[in-house]
Amino acid sequence: MKTASSFSQRITLLSATLLGSLVLTGNTFAQEKSGQQMTMKGEVLDMSCYMKSGAKGPDHKGCASGCLKKGNPVGLLGSDGKVYLMVEDHDNAAPYKELANHAAEQVTITGTFQNRNGLPGIIVAKAETEK
Repeated sequence: MKTASSFSQRITLLSATLLGSLVLTGNTFAQEKSGQQMTMKGEVLDMSCYMKSGAKGPDHKGCASGCLKKGNPVGLLGSDGKVYLMVEDHDNAAPYKELANHAAEQVTITGTFQNRNGLPGIIVAKAETEK
């Protein structure tokens, strides 16, 4: 028969283990800090269709291309599985504008990571297509 003290010790140990796991997990996801330069590979998304219906991939290329060329917001489905809003750098707009020509394609984006009220975005400094 287990004593109340033994049960209490196990609960304390379990709680400490869970808390430690949460702290470590939080540190893993907190690696991207606002204002930090980053490079990310991923698929160029038309955010309108992606947010409405989850549309992505080669089957959606024609629609996404048309939507991006109309000026709809550009996103990136990163290799980390997260979606980032792509943002034009007012001092260097060309790399952002080039993304409209690569809907549903794999690209490598370099820029400044920003997180504003839970919305992750990258101010695009450079965009390269996968070769």
